[in-house]
Amino acid sequence: MSMSSPTCFHRRAIVVLLCMAMACLGVSNDTKIVTVFNNGESVGGIQVPLTFRDVPTGKHLAEYLSTLLDVEGMYTDETKTSSKAVADRVYTSTGKAVHSFDDIVPNDSLYIVPTGLLFVWPFIEFGHRVALQSTQSPTGKPIILESFNDSPRVFLIHDFFTDKEADRLIERISEIDDDANKLKRSTVGHDDKGTQSSVRTSENAFDSTSPEAISLMKRSFDLLNIGDYQESMADGLQLLRYKQKQAYIPHNDWFELNTTPDFNWEPKAGGTNRYTFVILFATVFLYLSNVTRGGQTVFPLANMPPGVTHATPPTDEEMELFEKGSWEYRMVKQCYSKYACYKLGAINDSSCRLASYPRKTASVLFYHQKGTGSALTVDFVNTRDHPVGLFWSDSHMTDLKPGQKINYNSFGKHTWVRTNPAATRAW
Repeated sequence: MSMSSPTCFHRRAIVVLLCMAMACLGVSNDTKIVTVFNNGESVGGIQVPLTFRDVPTGKHLAEYLSTLLDVEGMYTDETKTSSKAVADRVYTSTGKAVHSFDDIVPNDSLYIVPTGLLFVWPFIEFGHRVALQSTQSPTGKPIILESFNDSPRVFLIHDFFTDKEADRLIERISEIDDDANKLKRSTVGHDDKGTQSSVRTSENAFDSTSPEAISLMKRSFDLLNIGDYQESMADGLQLLRYKQKQAYIPHNDWFELNTTPDFNWEPKAGGTNRYTFVILFATVFLYLSNVTRGGQTVFPLANMPPGVTHATPPTDEEMELFEKGSWEYRMVKQCYSKYACYKLGAINDSSCRLASYPRKTASVLFYHQKGTGSALTVDFVNTRDHPVGLFWSDSHMTDLKPGQKINYNSFGKHTWVRTNPAATRAW
């Protein structure tokens, strides 16, 4: 016993010394490892060790991280050839602005936002949830933001508003009586008056004054994490009413950059779009009632996430409501998986158009703009193990190699469809 005790002691001492040596060689206790991403991104991040010396202020941290990551922001020259930017804000994975080292949690993700742009929530992965606090929450519960689709960027919102608020907003539709905001046929166009369109048949009113509307708009700013509510950045609360057989064709909720020659319609170049910046930036969409059939919001260029199914397609009898071949008839076909799924070759996989279905107090957030300030564009990704052809009308534009992605600008009047397993066309 007496001879073995010193041996055990020495072994223990060696273990302790080794642990101390490893601590000396590793990262010090005042260092936090984080992964840094560009605004709104979930890929392309870099790991960075940070100490309190790197974060005298949030702006200093943003400027430092901009030296480590390529940052794209507003155009920096009149020729619009350069958009290399420097970030001036940093946010955590929960959307909290970083002001000091204490705001950073080890192994967290940080997002840097360029000067002049707004924070964009990253997608992360399907089903990812973030709990947010809003002083305007009527339930006292956190608002939950759930990732639903990456491109276009769509989130489901939980516990955003109540049945009581929904009922009150419906009542407001009949109360608003001034000519500019009362319920009337929805219009299209870039001026204040707008024009009626045969392919937008809904009615709408605007409410910017009721306590419920103001609270919801403030709540939306909290949700978007873009600072305090500013009336100049919002388009008011638009109350839409769709009766049976009414709809709005697929469209972008902004105007083309060359809509008029005497106005800057491009936010990335310091301009604005659709009267206010926020309408182009994002939409918070609220469902005020339950609907037995129809009423879904469809993103016709995107696919449903795996495992998410559509409602039962309409029967032939239900389809008799619409004139065969009419735009309404085609729209209904677009809105259900039976008509919107493409069977692709021998593997028989399907891609169904992305849709959000109406349920009272359900809410959806979708972005119209990337974290770089650019308008949304169409990405084509070849997930096959063989090349596929990409066509615009009858023009063969390119071939996509397996795994290759290519990006094209697209507009509301363009419809991209898959014509066969080895080709994608648009017209």
